[in-house]
Amino acid sequence: MSKLDKEFEVVIERMHHTGEGVGRYKNRSIFVFGVMVGERVLVRPIKVSRGKAKAQVLRILESSEDRQKEKEDHYLSCSPWQIINYQKQLEHKIEIAKKLFSNEANFLPDEDVKIVGSKEEWHYRNKMEFSFVKKESDNLGLAFHVRGRRYDCYELDECVLASEKINEVASAVVGILNERQVGIETLKNLVLRYSQAEDKCLAILYVKDEAFTVFDLQLADVVGWQIIYSNPQSPATVITKVLHQQGRDYLEERIGDLRLRFRHSNFFQINPPLFGELLDFVKGNIKKGGDLIDLYAGVGTIGFALAQQFNNIISVELDDEAVKIAQENIAINDLQNITLHSGASEKQDLNGIFSLAKTLVVDPPRSGLHPKVIKAILKSNLKQFIYISCNPLTQAKDMRLLKQKYKVKAWHLFDLYPQTPHMESVLILRRKIWGLF
Repeated sequence: MSKLDKEFEVVIERMHHTGEGVGRYKNRSIFVFGVMVGERVLVRPIKVSRGKAKAQVLRILESSEDRQKEKEDHYLSCSPWQIINYQKQLEHKIEIAKKLFSNEANFLPDEDVKIVGSKEEWHYRNKMEFSFVKKESDNLGLAFHVRGRRYDCYELDECVLASEKINEVASAVVGILNERQVGIETLKNLVLRYSQAEDKCLAILYVKDEAFTVFDLQLADVVGWQIIYSNPQSPATVITKVLHQQGRDYLEERIGDLRLRFRHSNFFQINPPLFGELLDFVKGNIKKGGDLIDLYAGVGTIGFALAQQFNNIISVELDDEAVKIAQENIAINDLQNITLHSGASEKQDLNGIFSLAKTLVVDPPRSGLHPKVIKAILKSNLKQFIYISCNPLTQAKDMRLLKQKYKVKAWHLFDLYPQTPHMESVLILRRKIWGLF
């Protein structure tokens, strides 16, 4: 295969599920962030492999009429589709989801699949994780890592995806760190969680020095503050030791009629209002009655939202902390029909658990269902299966196997992540041989 030039032109033909535009040059697929379908761009290859290459845009030579000005310099780090008008984003997501199912599952659940857009296109995220940089003034500033680079960062004042309250609190925390003359070498990340129902935040400062001088945070919009020592050998925000705790360690959010608590380390939906609409779609397309198994249950959001439609809910979650807070959510919502199981889904007695119920709901991580879970589902007598996924790629791969036993009753997409290529895909499945329910 011929060597790529140091610079070359490419015409963008389609959008990839990663968010990159894709064109062809010298028999290679060229993947580029920050471009739109139909644009002719000058690019520089940055990672070349057989049959494809990743490239960086140097100049837009012919611009799409749908292109809009990005709202922030760091947009490629957090929301690479800011340049695409919102209606066109939704159209791309439908096309991407259909292509993934056609390619990976060898079938299309619905030729006319619909997508529900977010009422909030900006400032919808209730969780942000910021890095730090040192400004020319020697003061600290907020930062995001440059996509694909571990050590390079964009300096920023705020992010247009974050709730406005998160941006305000992040700015205030950085101001306090500067007043205290905290050195950047001791800092790792700042994590902020937000509750729309309370209009308050949790703020968590991850530091690399176990001897860090702790302090209280006096901000009216912050109900809980932690300083956590995190192993500096890991780039992730791992909790090695809690150095300081002030105020609450949880927030409380509302989704539909539910009051749901979550801690800063718990998984919780990024866009709660739209996730409430997703749950309404599920409720409107399932058969009620019998018992429900809820795998990958988190703090209980999905199973608890469906509790009134089933006799009993059997909830399974890996994270012990999430199970503890799920127990609190049972109490504050006065739910009487929930049983909690702690541990990895694939390590449960799935054959035994599945024999207890007619309906299963899953919302797995981006990696999809564990092979042992798929195997147990195919062996089971479950009659109804709700598969909620934040990654249609792995959902489609799982459906290549699951379609042996299940047919699609309904398929819907929900745009929980505007300005990004990500989406939520919901499949309502029924056994092909239904029997009595």
